[in-house]
Amino acid sequence: MAVVTLAERIEAPADAVWDYVCWHGVAKLDQYSGGFFRKIEFQGDEPKVGITKTIYPHDGLPISERLEALDVADRTYRYRLTDVGSLPITDYRGYVRVTPAGADACHLKIECEFTAVEVSEAEWIETWLTMETQLVTEIRRALGS
Repeated sequence: MAVVTLAERIEAPADAVWDYVCWHGVAKLDQYSGGFFRKIEFQGDEPKVGITKTIYPHDGLPISERLEALDVADRTYRYRLTDVGSLPITDYRGYVRVTPAGADACHLKIECEFTAVEVSEAEWIETWLTMETQLVTEIRRALGS
C-alpha cells in the first residue's frame, strides 16, 4: 500500500476551512457541485460513523464512501471507499484534518492510502494530487484567501 499526503497552509480560520472539508461540506464547493463531479448524494443528514455518500463523476462509475471515524472537535475524520467505481485503485482509505495555525490561518492535511490497479503508484499519486490541489484552490477561492 502506498500513502500520499497533501498539506497546505490556508489563510483562513480553521472552522471556516472545516466547513468546506467536513463530511457534508464538500458539496458546497464548485468542484463538487458541478466543476469536478456531477453530484454527491448523502445517505443521512448527520455526520456519524457508518454514514455513506455517493459521488458521481462526470466520467466513469459512481464512487461510494463510508465515514470510518469522526472527531468534530479536533476537525478530523477518516473514510474508506467501499465502491471505487472506475478509479484504478483498491483498498483506499482517506484522512482529513484541519489544524489551527493562529486565529486567522490553518493547515489542511488530506491523505490517502491505496493500492494501485492497472496504473503505477506514481500515476495515481499524480491524479490524486491534481484533484486535491483543485479542492484546496476552490476552498481558497470560496474563502477569499
